[in-house]
Amino acid sequence: MPKSRQQLLNWLTDHGFPTTTTDHVAVHTVEQSQQLRGQIPGLHSKNLFLKDKKGNFYLVVAEEDCPVDLKRLRKHIGAQSLSFANAEHLMDHLGVEPGSVTPFAVINDDRAVVRLILDQTLADADVVNFHPL
Repeated sequence: MPKSRQQLLNWLTDHGFPTTTTDHVAVHTVEQSQQLRGQIPGLHSKNLFLKDKKGNFYLVVAEEDCPVDLKRLRKHIGAQSLSFANAEHLMDHLGVEPGSVTPFAVINDDRAVVRLILDQTLADADVVNFHPL
């Protein structure tokens, strides 16, 4: 059973991560997110749930304006022919639906199937924004 939004927020609080949450309708593109969010401070991300030909899964989390070249990425991470994974795999491995993809979803990856790849720009930022499941 996937963790709930409240379970995630409790986990973050329990581990000393301050959070602020802004509720909104589901968005599926960076452009939709930019129109919706207004001037929320911090960096924003795009999240790509990918699969390679060997059946390996990857969650690529990049700063929203960062171009992601799947051919270059594949070589960099040692994957074979990356493509977008389907909604069934997304729910099975990360417990979320399209429009709710977030690095926080790895909290649901009990089998450690998905490899999280986080853009260095986001890792170095003081404030980042991710969907809370």
